[in-house]
Amino acid sequence: MKNIEVFKDEMINDLMDFIRIPGIAGKSEGKEYPFGKSTAEALDYVIKIADKMGFDHKNYENYAAEVTLGEGSKIIGILCHADVVDGGSGWSSNPFEPVIKDGEIYGRGVIDDKGPLISCMYAMKLIKDNNLLPEGYQIKMIIGTDEEENWESIDYYLKQKPQLPEISIVPDANFPVIFCEKGLMNFRIRKGDFDGKLNENSYISSLVGGERANVVPTNASCVLKSYKSDYSFEREKELLSHYCKIKKIPIYFSEGEKELVVSVKGKGAHAMTPEKGINAISYLLSALAEIKTSENEKSVVDFYNRYIGLDYNGNGINCNLYDECSGKTTVNVGMAKYEEDVFECTVNLRYPVSYTFDDMSARITKALSEENCKIEWGVCMNPISFNQESEIIKKLMSAYQSVTGDYSSEPISLGGATYARAIPNAVAFGPVFPNQEELAHEADEHYGISDLQRIVNIYMDALLKLCDRS
Repeated sequence: MKNIEVFKDEMINDLMDFIRIPGIAGKSEGKEYPFGKSTAEALDYVIKIADKMGFDHKNYENYAAEVTLGEGSKIIGILCHADVVDGGSGWSSNPFEPVIKDGEIYGRGVIDDKGPLISCMYAMKLIKDNNLLPEGYQIKMIIGTDEEENWESIDYYLKQKPQLPEISIVPDANFPVIFCEKGLMNFRIRKGDFDGKLNENSYISSLVGGERANVVPTNASCVLKSYKSDYSFEREKELLSHYCKIKKIPIYFSEGEKELVVSVKGKGAHAMTPEKGINAISYLLSALAEIKTSENEKSVVDFYNRYIGLDYNGNGINCNLYDECSGKTTVNVGMAKYEEDVFECTVNLRYPVSYTFDDMSARITKALSEENCKIEWGVCMNPISFNQESEIIKKLMSAYQSVTGDYSSEPISLGGATYARAIPNAVAFGPVFPNQEELAHEADEHYGISDLQRIVNIYMDALLKLCDRS
């Protein structure tokens, strides 16, 4: 019987070539490339691997693709995505030129979600080559191309009315299995008529930070200008430097004619765990409060620190909620911009499963009701949950346990948003092991080669158990 050791080198080479195709979802480049050429290239690469393995496949106009093993009427699904977030800063190597160090592959997407996707394909290959697929079943992998953005690819796929799996795994989270996922809200707060005045000498001319809602921003900067033609900004630099030294946050200054550019460096993290990162936007606006002396009801600095600040549980917007099943609300400001007296920020909020979108939106609206803000709702997703004693949870736990020998870890809840929300009866399952650092969306994202082999075996066993074959 063939095992993953036979295909180890081939699998690693396939994955590293896959990582070399960035596949960052962006703007449409015509009908042929709905999210840009790079995502289409990433999807095409998956199809080429499927073709090499002898699987059936179908490309849905570069929005999504299917890779299928078998022809049975009972369908077991695997939902993956070929796109990744951008590289970001802080890497010790090029995020899109993977390297192997100490048995670990470093590269953007090795955890989220290219490594698990390739591992699942090799699990399907082992099932095929060893003739293990029961009669009457097929395994269908569904691949999206903008999971890190707005999920338009999976929406497009569903509109084509494909035959959907009866039950699915989503290899885009944690082991042993995810039994619930928090609710998710993306929204933009926009407010005008601000004043950037800090004191009698200086004011904020503009501010910008972050790149996307679901990543803790690593960079933020602002331009300070003076009401005086010969002002030196020495006081501002001294106070900002002192604050950032205490907070252990890197800060940089660049002086131009009648202006000072202030830049703050943060630490990236996935928005579902903002406490693991350092939000450059929040720390910049917190630092600017140190040099603010003027009393001003229209201060952009006061506004931000009143409703967001350095808190990541939503206290300022009345959303600091908790339930035993899924824990606390988390809040990440992923992007912010201030210019011409208008401030806007994009917020990614994850809330406990016992609350609803209506609950949360009412709280946010009420908290900001006196500010004359415009709130624009983006992608919002209801929470999902499974009974821990349900058949699908028990079978996936069994597959994890039989391969790892770990019988102590329990099903867990997740703050992330996976494709488990996209179709009925789908459950997030791996690839991050208990006590393993979650590095998705972070600098130096890496995953062990031995772990890649191990998850192939877990996914193969899980797929067979879901096919009612142990």
